[in-house]
Amino acid sequence: MAGHRDDSSDDDLTRLRRLFLFDAVCEAGGIGQAATRAGRTQPAVSLAIGKLETSFGGQLFERGFGGSELTAEGAILQRRVRRMLDQMERAVSDLTGQGSPTNARNICRHLTDAQVRCHIAIARAGSASEAARQLGISQPAVHRGARQIEQTVGVPLYRRRVHSVEANAAGLELARCLSLALHEIAQAREDLAFARGQLSGKLAIGVLPLLPPRLVARVIQRLRERYPAAHVTVDEGSHATLLRELRMGAIDIIVGGLREPRLQGAVQETELFADPYVVAVRKGHRLAQKRSLAPRDLADYDWVVPQHNVPRRAVINSIFARLRVKPPIVVETSSLAMMMAMLVESDCITLLSRSQIREAYAGSEMVALELKTPEADRAVGYTLRADWLGTAMQLHFIECLRQECAVDQA
Repeated sequence: MAGHRDDSSDDDLTRLRRLFLFDAVCEAGGIGQAATRAGRTQPAVSLAIGKLETSFGGQLFERGFGGSELTAEGAILQRRVRRMLDQMERAVSDLTGQGSPTNARNICRHLTDAQVRCHIAIARAGSASEAARQLGISQPAVHRGARQIEQTVGVPLYRRRVHSVEANAAGLELARCLSLALHEIAQAREDLAFARGQLSGKLAIGVLPLLPPRLVARVIQRLRERYPAAHVTVDEGSHATLLRELRMGAIDIIVGGLREPRLQGAVQETELFADPYVVAVRKGHRLAQKRSLAPRDLADYDWVVPQHNVPRRAVINSIFARLRVKPPIVVETSSLAMMMAMLVESDCITLLSRSQIREAYAGSEMVALELKTPEADRAVGYTLRADWLGTAMQLHFIECLRQECAVDQA
């Protein structure tokens, strides 16, 4: 399972009200005007902007008699803050069913750091008690934050039992959107670092099981040639798990087999190359020595298969459905390593991707049989959130991935 990235640090969360005021100054064109609109004193707004500038390590406004103009770095932050606020306001609007953007905006401006922090923690941890342990605060503090955010948005967000509190469906969706919103501020830090000439950054990759790991390793090496200080995490998991992590903002990109039919809406899939399924056996297997194969030959051998919730199993089931005699299934496993071990140690057969045989097991004891099946078509690509705005380093990774795949397929 993919782990949660820790982009929403305490420092990011404690700046939430400052970020609201930063946006107000951008919108009003000056600190005095923003203070009036926000119902704050001018010194209070000036202090908040000063603390924000100290936190980000750069000047955000050029102050003059005519107002406050964004600096180049201020404009970089403003783009991310605007995306953060749009995400929050859209989430609250969807949650409350209030069509007025003003109402959603007002609700968001009343959210506090503690409320957001506690709500996200409850949704991620699955309970208020575990959230308290992870945050390092008392359970009453977590319950207070949960109660306050529920009162602020005016919609039930939790299922309460005698000894536990957990997020309901609405609460989980709000937590997802808030996590994505706060992630924009982490991305802002990366954007600012790049603007200052720092070749660093963070990238979280989700990899599906049948993708040859050496492909991703080569792309990471190409990335590090330009960004030597880049910090990359790679998690392998099921499509359902990685998709959930992608939609939460815990990972930036999924690389691997694309879904059929293609996913639409909140995520966007891009094809890189065709990578059909092939029947795989060990070297020396009797099927590997046959000059011509027919589908009925597959019924004479034991099969090792993946579990039911993956596309490869659906393809195997389709192959079996066309055979007069259904082959015996001796092992059903989610472990690719166990599947390979069974093939090496027996006459079992299975279904893998062609690239997996060619690259991951090149020179090993695996052989791909030349037997075409109607269900064998498969494409490898990458999946992003539809509204994702990558940093320069993250976008360079995608370009390196595309180039590496083009070289491999040439």
